[in-house]
Amino acid sequence: MFPALETELKQQTLPEAYEDFMYHHLQYYGYFKGPTSLSSTVHRQIEAVSRGVSCPSRPENGNSYSLMLSSPLLKSRQLLHDDLGEVNSRLREPRDLFAFFSSSGPLQAPRWPIECEVIKENIHHIVPTEDSYFTSSRVGGKPGIIKELAVTLQGPEDDTLLFESRFESGNLQKATRVNTYEYELTLRTDLYTNKHTQWFYFRVQNTRKDVTYRFTIVNLLKPKSLYTIGMKPLMYSQLDASTHSIGWRREGNEIRYYRSNTDDGQQRFYCLTWTIQFPHDQDTCFFAHFYPYTYSDLQCFLLSVANSPVQSQFCKLRTLCRSLAGNIVYLLTITNPARTPQEAAAKKAVVLTARVHPGESNGSWIMKGFLDFILSNSPDAQLLRDIFIFKVVPMLNPDGVIVGNYRCSLAGRDLNRHYKTVLEESFPCIWHTRNMIKRLLEEREVLLYCDIHGHSRKSNIFLYGCNNNDHKFWLHERVFPLMLSKNAPDKVSFHSCNFKVQKCKEGTGRVVMWRMGILNSYTMESTFGGSTLGNKRDTHFTLEDLKSLGYHVCDTLLDFCDPDRTKFMQCLAELKELLQQEIHKKFKELGQDMDLEGSWSDISLSDIESSTSGSDSSFSDGLPVHLLNTADELNQKKKMYKKKKRKPLQSRKQRNKQYQKSNLMQETKLTEDAPEGAGFASTLQKQPAFFKNSENTSSSMMKNEKPRLNELNGRDKGTSLGPSKMTTLILTKNKERMQREKPGFTVSCSPKRNTNPSQEPAPDTKPNWSRNRYPATKGGRTTAVVYPSLHIYTYP
Repeated sequence: MFPALETELKQQTLPEAYEDFMYHHLQYYGYFKGPTSLSSTVHRQIEAVSRGVSCPSRPENGNSYSLMLSSPLLKSRQLLHDDLGEVNSRLREPRDLFAFFSSSGPLQAPRWPIECEVIKENIHHIVPTEDSYFTSSRVGGKPGIIKELAVTLQGPEDDTLLFESRFESGNLQKATRVNTYEYELTLRTDLYTNKHTQWFYFRVQNTRKDVTYRFTIVNLLKPKSLYTIGMKPLMYSQLDASTHSIGWRREGNEIRYYRSNTDDGQQRFYCLTWTIQFPHDQDTCFFAHFYPYTYSDLQCFLLSVANSPVQSQFCKLRTLCRSLAGNIVYLLTITNPARTPQEAAAKKAVVLTARVHPGESNGSWIMKGFLDFILSNSPDAQLLRDIFIFKVVPMLNPDGVIVGNYRCSLAGRDLNRHYKTVLEESFPCIWHTRNMIKRLLEEREVLLYCDIHGHSRKSNIFLYGCNNNDHKFWLHERVFPLMLSKNAPDKVSFHSCNFKVQKCKEGTGRVVMWRMGILNSYTMESTFGGSTLGNKRDTHFTLEDLKSLGYHVCDTLLDFCDPDRTKFMQCLAELKELLQQEIHKKFKELGQDMDLEGSWSDISLSDIESSTSGSDSSFSDGLPVHLLNTADELNQKKKMYKKKKRKPLQSRKQRNKQYQKSNLMQETKLTEDAPEGAGFASTLQKQPAFFKNSENTSSSMMKNEKPRLNELNGRDKGTSLGPSKMTTLILTKNKERMQREKPGFTVSCSPKRNTNPSQEPAPDTKPNWSRNRYPATKGGRTTAVVYPSLHIYTYP
């Protein structure tokens, strides 16, 4: 039937010895299943052609080796084929090693849980599921026919609004018409949970102009909200966008946030209500809690970076892992190529992450502003790429972003409470992020870690950090937030920053990275509302405001690592003065009047600060029931592994040497403490009641965390605080710290350079503190080998 092909196969030579060897080698390891020799395979295919049966594969250029490779009996899928099915000599790239984009091919579509219905448009959404936990996913969500809307218009005169939210990041479970122009809206809780209703994003069609509508969301869960102090929802009109280029804008009147009269038997509900007049008839409008930023938006941005011939040279895009639903979690590595191995090894690292909470889209807009600047050709951006390696995870929870969750992943848990997890398969995004940072710490110092969030109850932008217990770097963790507040005085509030480590926050990224050794570890909180500072006072934050903060982060990094330590020491002196004022304020509240000169710097900072005003879900829900046994098994394996790794027994000589060393250290300590005892005793005579148990408090300095003074924060259920209960406040055992020098500096430096004014904030928002910067020209980069010394002074 195929004479040409039959002739070609008959003319082939039989396999040589090497080909026979390779055949048996592949067969031995299970990569090939077939007859006992390759020649019989050739003859069998010739006979198949003679009988008119289709041939499994056509040999290429008369080569029997290519026949073997193209055979369907091969189990390997690593060989690349062209459109005709012929074998290409290149091997396939390992899966998940590179997250590549192609300008000729489509982007990978978001993967949805299989219970979710998704409309076949550019926007997608979900419906509630009957299952208690995530099982599987597919592109396009639930298979089959999509349900039609519950309401069908009866004609052109029907003025019923049509609601839709089954698109990416959308959230609206139900809309009920209670009056002609009044609707009650019910939000969907986070998937596989029964709480976390805050984020909303839905579409409205069939609008009428000059009619006042009222919308009321009836199942919100937070008792406090920025809507009570003037925040407005966001609205987007497609007709305004197409005709007047008007995008998202704040709209709404008669806005109220109040406690509902109903509940579900377990939790109290709160309502948000507002009125609105649509600008056009028959318009399509969207409402949202904040400016949406979807997973597809991120992919489009990363595609433009990957296709840029300039940016792709210093920004490498990789796959960190895949989420539960199979969506890619992207990792960006941004740095200029080093000229020498020594220069590469001297670079410190900076880690930034965002969107661990999917409903906090303001984090993505700050991250976009940061990426826009650090990937630009600005001299400051080039300098930062010369001296740092930036590791950026722009979207930690893509599954939650896709389905429209507010706080959780598809595991039904808040990822920012599980950074210590051992369950890689259940929490892959944060597990791989933590391990990536752990490997990074083994290679080089990580100067700064910052996880970007949104805040629903406080105004402005502020940071949460971790108090440093090492007095060698006392207050240093507060310098970066203070510098950032000076660089963005109308957006960042240092007064709202907090550095207390609470027990309920031990599983957060900030605390876990701090305990891993990153001293500058922060959670950046950006309000959903606006600013109460400077020129931005009583205004909502715009997209440009948020993106400009990304620039300010880069700007502050350069100030923080300036080789001229004047600004650093100026901030440190200001922090000490602020702390003194706070301590005096605490003593005044307690009715104490004492001179803290010389000893105030030994007070535990955790006792001065109150607890953070974090989210209502500060306490973790623990693991889902179906994961408890898995976690216990993994923990048992870890314990068994630790038991096996016992230290070798010491010899008698080593034990004697260790004993002598311990005795010598004790004698030295006693000798050093002897002269301090007299001075300390004089202090006891002045304040006998206050310093009654000072010996006990001095020993607490050796612990990781100092004693908590719950009395300072009024947590003793109204009991009075006598002087005898203040014994753990002042730690005065070190004479050198009591006589610490208090630096105070005045600065006179040249203004900061920047050749890209379009990426700077408005001139009236610039701080009034002076600054210094590095060479402004690109040619100055020839001295890049000395840049690592710019930040060597900060931390060891």
